[in-house]
Amino acid sequence: MVLPSKMPQLADLDLLLSVESYGSVGKAAQAHNLSQPAASIRIRAMERRLGLRLLDRSPAGSKLTEEGEMLAKYARNLMHAARELLEFGPGSHSSDVKRLRIAASPAVSEHLIPEWLNRSGFSFGEARVEVQTGSVDTLHQLILASHVDLAFIDGWCQAGSQVQKSYREDLVTRYICDDKLAVVVGSRHPWAMRPSPLSVQELADAQLVLRERGSGLREFTDELLGAARAPRNYIELPSNAAIKQAVATSQRVTVLNISTVRSELAEGRLHQVAVDQEMPAKPIYAAWSERRGLPEYARELVETAASKGSPMRVVKTGQKVQGAQLAEANVATAI
Repeated sequence: MVLPSKMPQLADLDLLLSVESYGSVGKAAQAHNLSQPAASIRIRAMERRLGLRLLDRSPAGSKLTEEGEMLAKYARNLMHAARELLEFGPGSHSSDVKRLRIAASPAVSEHLIPEWLNRSGFSFGEARVEVQTGSVDTLHQLILASHVDLAFIDGWCQAGSQVQKSYREDLVTRYICDDKLAVVVGSRHPWAMRPSPLSVQELADAQLVLRERGSGLREFTDELLGAARAPRNYIELPSNAAIKQAVATSQRVTVLNISTVRSELAEGRLHQVAVDQEMPAKPIYAAWSERRGLPEYARELVETAASKGSPMRVVKTGQKVQGAQLAEANVATAI
């Protein structure tokens, strides 16, 4: 069979799936080591070849159209087949090679999974571990399509998501821990050594650094500040890494989920400030297919995650915790 000229390239389909996962052409471009203009050109060229409009583009990001979602469905099957093809060869059928395929929301994959893997105790020489990221819907689809063995899903990765309610009947879920919001400042900020808890109004009046509108984290930050007068002075940035850098080197304040800033708090580059009310929190769950069950390594990782949770506890009202204590404390009580 001679492939028609309008057949999309695998790399372009992979890029489209990344746009679906990240909700942004720019973030997808970064994941593929491309510039944003280059990624946009490739997506538009694919649209022209297929005669389809694949993306709805807006200042808040990019979302797949109905035709784009249909193409993404087929693209996931193609990418899965392509990965299996690349793995074919001498030794590919050896029973000694074990594979653990994990998916997680971005914050969990970046800040928690590496530590859970290191603490789980199994040998990396005995297993090949692959980690993917994506939105809640993408993670569900990866599980149901048998593209991953296990997914870790949190409530911050998709605005308005109701994690427990969105699970389908053919998925098994297990609670891992709660991830709370934390008010964070740099070491040079006057609040770094503040002995008394902060009021929400004081927070709203501060020079803030916030995630972009439409993100799950921004939604819950707005929920926290809802009782106060709207913030007057803030900067919006599109990633947690950029926010942490901006706060660490300035007199500004931010609100991030505690798992995102564990290492910076332990090292003293950032400081957590107590607040005079309960901070919003979202649960992290493990999810897998009830029909297929969990492979041995995946089951071990779930047990490790449930027992360790997020190794950092939240500063409570009127409490000060030093970096060395933070490194050993625990934010979550697992079921």
